[in-house]
Amino acid sequence: MTSPLIPRLSALLEAAGGTTVPAVDAEGWLDLAYEGAYGERYRSAAEAAEAGLRSPGGEDPENRLMLLRILAGVHEMRGDSAAAAGYIAQRLSLLRELGRFRQARVEDDLGAMLLREPDRVEGEILSRVAEDLRAEDRSAGRVTVELADVLSSLAVRRLQDAGPEPTLPLVQEACTILTTLDRPEALAGARMFLAHTLLLTGETDQALSTAELVLAAPANRAVHGAMAMLQATIHHHEDRNREAIDSALRSVELYAAARVRKGAASAAALLAGLTGEEDDGEASVLAWRVAVAQAELGEFRESRLLSLALGQQLLELDDYPEAEKVLDALSVRLGGSEEDRSTRARALMGLGHAVTHMNRPLEAMAHWNEAAELFEEIAETDEAARAHLAAGALAASLERLDVARRHYERGLKLVEHSEDLDPQVLLQALHSLGHLLTRTEDHTGIDHLNRALALAREHGTTWQRADITDSLARGWTALGEGTKAVAAGLEAADLFTEAGDEDGAGDAEVFAAKVLLEMGRADEAETIFRMSTDEREASPALMAEALEGQIEALMRQGKAEAAADLRRKLTRLKRRMRS
Repeated sequence: MTSPLIPRLSALLEAAGGTTVPAVDAEGWLDLAYEGAYGERYRSAAEAAEAGLRSPGGEDPENRLMLLRILAGVHEMRGDSAAAAGYIAQRLSLLRELGRFRQARVEDDLGAMLLREPDRVEGEILSRVAEDLRAEDRSAGRVTVELADVLSSLAVRRLQDAGPEPTLPLVQEACTILTTLDRPEALAGARMFLAHTLLLTGETDQALSTAELVLAAPANRAVHGAMAMLQATIHHHEDRNREAIDSALRSVELYAAARVRKGAASAAALLAGLTGEEDDGEASVLAWRVAVAQAELGEFRESRLLSLALGQQLLELDDYPEAEKVLDALSVRLGGSEEDRSTRARALMGLGHAVTHMNRPLEAMAHWNEAAELFEEIAETDEAARAHLAAGALAASLERLDVARRHYERGLKLVEHSEDLDPQVLLQALHSLGHLLTRTEDHTGIDHLNRALALAREHGTTWQRADITDSLARGWTALGEGTKAVAAGLEAADLFTEAGDEDGAGDAEVFAAKVLLEMGRADEAETIFRMSTDEREASPALMAEALEGQIEALMRQGKAEAAADLRRKLTRLKRRMRS
């Protein structure tokens, strides 16, 4: 069944550049200017504001004041204070023409402090100005927009210096003033700030209700996109994934339409994770693609990590050809740079997994070798060890045992010298090397396996203990220690049973029975072969292997008739398996 999200995500990919429909009046251009500023497209924001001044409604004093403020703010954020000063002067002149002398005085005194994030000294100035304005308004029995402006700028500084709790009353007061004065445009921005501050203080219900107020009122797409993203974040943290998905998708659509690239990429990444949690793989892949496209359009470094996440999602979905395309392109893109070597190494690891599944093991070995070198160069020791262990396992599967041993030994050395020792990586290294050494009849492998088993008892799972014990059984066999091998095999079977792995338990018992058979203890072997399938729901393959072993054990005991009965049973089983 196709996900209902697919058409909307596909549309986002097809129109990744967003909408560029020009506005028809000053209010429309004002929205586009706000969206440009929010998306850090300062040139576009300035051009939209200039167009607004020339459009129908551009002579309206309130529209003109807002457009001039945006122009001043955009130039200030671009570092062009001289250009900003010209627009500030025009705004002050218009305020005086309108008889708003106190507002003009306040803005003249504070200048650029109201247009950007104030520094600490400016924060102290704003605090004193706010106290004075508040006292004047209280004595006059009024509320004024200039106090709301000062409170909003002060709140930005207060949040940086003191955190969300002391900031909250300032933002709430600004919202109250703007509500009283019926300033919907300014109120939308103030409520957006309020919603985020409430979220930071842990007041999630109030944050949600505030976001809903913003979404229900007129505002530009960037503000609505931010509030939809806030909704998605809260729903996600409170395990309401379906609601989170709806809000995240709405946020992506709004941000992308407004060309707020960073916001769109973040919302799409959240959506990709949410749909992945819901096992909606197709939607998750598309959402990652949207995230990558938006980040690349915004020329953000995050596009590299998002491409890596897309590749990893494709691997999880077993789409190895597509994963190879994405991860290979990322690796090549980062290949000529000394930056992002960690991301490139991870891309190479994923690339190795992709080509392994496409039966190209030698390419995988090359990718993992390079990844291990990169991880070592940047001192990501545990990741380097994991790369060596992966390369070692692949080499062992290709019977290149000397190569495998070098990788395993290097991986073990790295993890043993790691400052932040990961016991799971150490356990894997000891187990892998120990198994390989015993396979080549090197007795030191037993020591490694015993160390791994001790680690598993302390830090691992029952299944890991079973797996290592099973390797010990096979190691003792290779070293000619049959009695120890049988004991370890039967112990592994008990542990597999405890861990709920019935096939693993049966396989360990069959192995122990085969060792007994080789030792000439056919009667004991026959009993264990029979128990390996009688006491559990065995897979057909395990059943066939156990029957073959039991038949041989019976024949060695001279019980030809019983063996013939089992041979007929085995024939029927194999016929069913073939069909």
